[in-house]
Amino acid sequence: MVSLRTFALTTLAVAALSGAASAADLLPPPPAPEAPYVVSESSGWYLRGDVGVGINSNPSASTSPDPTAGILGATDAFYNPTMSESGIVDFGVGYQVNKWFRADVTAELRGGATFQGLEVCSNCTGAGNQLSDFYRGNVSSYIGMLNGYVDLGTWSGFTPYVGAGVGVAYNKMSGMTDQGFNYVNTATTQTGFPTGGYFGNGSSTNFAWALMAGTSFDVTKNLKLELGYRYLDYGSVKSGNAHCLTGQATPTFNCQGFTVKANRLAANDFHIGLRYYFDAPSAAPVVYDQPLVRKY
Repeated sequence: MVSLRTFALTTLAVAALSGAASAADLLPPPPAPEAPYVVSESSGWYLRGDVGVGINSNPSASTSPDPTAGILGATDAFYNPTMSESGIVDFGVGYQVNKWFRADVTAELRGGATFQGLEVCSNCTGAGNQLSDFYRGNVSSYIGMLNGYVDLGTWSGFTPYVGAGVGVAYNKMSGMTDQGFNYVNTATTQTGFPTGGYFGNGSSTNFAWALMAGTSFDVTKNLKLELGYRYLDYGSVKSGNAHCLTGQATPTFNCQGFTVKANRLAANDFHIGLRYYFDAPSAAPVVYDQPLVRKY
């Protein structure tokens, strides 16, 4: 009896094991491996256009010729020379070398800035005479730049960058006027009188350089929206010769043919613009294979 029971249990155990093995053979096949992960690298030619505002730093100022030359004890100083904001428009063409580096050439128009400053010249005509003049004029610039940028990677469509550029600035001063007053010290009996005049247009060509930072956003695979900051140093600008309007038979010293110069022009620029790529993404993507994991 015990032998029959043992035999029966053994037979059932063998049958169960055989059934499990058959069930394992009938499991569905493993899932297909996931598709490879593809990273596209933009490259090729692009066009760009920007608008913005330039917050100009206060320049230094001077007159030429020097009104103190050859006059003992004479002094000449400018007080609070300033230049207002500039409007900016630029266009350019560039090339994206790889996902890290690009370069472009831009042509820029800056306008709408006003230069003004007060000049006080003491003892410039001897006998303690003092001349004071308030100058005011318009400043515009045409700037060509060669720029290079390093793109720092892309996160959720945003690509921050840094860059630098060099170029040439053609700066122009127009509509310059002189509102002045000529008077003497109280030790004399002479009385003062107003003076004034206007200046011809003047210009100067200067070396320009810039440092940039900002970010772009992928609107589409070919179009990027860019927000940027730039520090720009673009030289100096001067007026044409002064013309006297005092009505005196002999023009007074502060209204003879001289020029006014605004030195060390620099600005903090902020812009928004678009970059359009003709070929994006590249036809040769970088492929990273996913590891194959089989689960049962």
